[in-house]
Amino acid sequence: MNAFAGQHMLSLKQFGREDLELLFEATDEVGRELAKGQVHRNLDGKVLMSAFFDKSTRTRLSHETAMLRLGGTVSGFADAAVTRATGKVRESSEDVFRMLALYGDVIVTRHPITGEPARAAEAIEGALLINAGDGSGEHPTQALVDLYTMRQRFGHIDGLSVVFVNDLRMRCTRSLLRGLRNYDCKVSCVATLGMGLDPLLRAEMEGAGHSITFHDDLIGVLPEADVVYSSPTVIAELKEDAVARRAAGELPLSRDLLEAVAKDTVVVLHPLPRGEELPTEVDDTPYNGYFQQAANGVTLRMALLRLMFGRLCGADGCAATGRH
Repeated sequence: MNAFAGQHMLSLKQFGREDLELLFEATDEVGRELAKGQVHRNLDGKVLMSAFFDKSTRTRLSHETAMLRLGGTVSGFADAAVTRATGKVRESSEDVFRMLALYGDVIVTRHPITGEPARAAEAIEGALLINAGDGSGEHPTQALVDLYTMRQRFGHIDGLSVVFVNDLRMRCTRSLLRGLRNYDCKVSCVATLGMGLDPLLRAEMEGAGHSITFHDDLIGVLPEADVVYSSPTVIAELKEDAVARRAAGELPLSRDLLEAVAKDTVVVLHPLPRGEELPTEVDDTPYNGYFQQAANGVTLRMALLRLMFGRLCGADGCAATGRH
């Protein structure tokens, strides 16, 4: 059953393991099509509206590229300042999204206010909506890309030891943790000082039967890690000095550190953009999974768009299911 058909993509809480596996199999199929240069352009006539009230590089461009590769078209804005969403004559957020729903078939939005995509989804009719990041809330499609990259790298997700480092308040971390609830993984966290995991999210995970261990020292947990999920730290909000932050575990994932302590098979993932926490010297090592992660952003979002519009594709071609 295609649980994505006709549904908004707002949170990883919406979908279960069977749904994720369907998406990952659809992503595998898209990858095979791309490799052969024979992509089924079965979203011809569909319009994706980008509505980015906050900055983006990979998320916006990968969604737009996904739609274009599937035969659809793209419109919208990458800066709310060019619309009536801001300025002296400001239109309500509800009306902005209502207009976008009149012009397009799917809206991809990033918003600095947590929960705004969910509120927009309630206000619109006739179009689907994808949450591309809302304040400190979630970034569900990024987490889907992250999970798929783990599966691609190891052939499975169950049994992996996943270590989260740096700023654990990040929305990509929140969504990925919710996605990992569907799998039997060992999850460890090493937070930057003052930027630990939301207690409510921790309670949510533990209430679902998934324990998380917390550590002060990255070196202590790195040897057992299969996946190290790093994220940027919002340094401007920190009052502590650099020494205090390093003492809390914000140790750069240098090539020397990984070679000295980590497994040969460990993969480093990062949603990007990166800072000092992930030096460029790791780029040409086997530990680098973040560039493939970024490339997978197009492939997975192509599969997601197909499923949301009810276009299932396989070896026998494509078939329409559900709404849209």
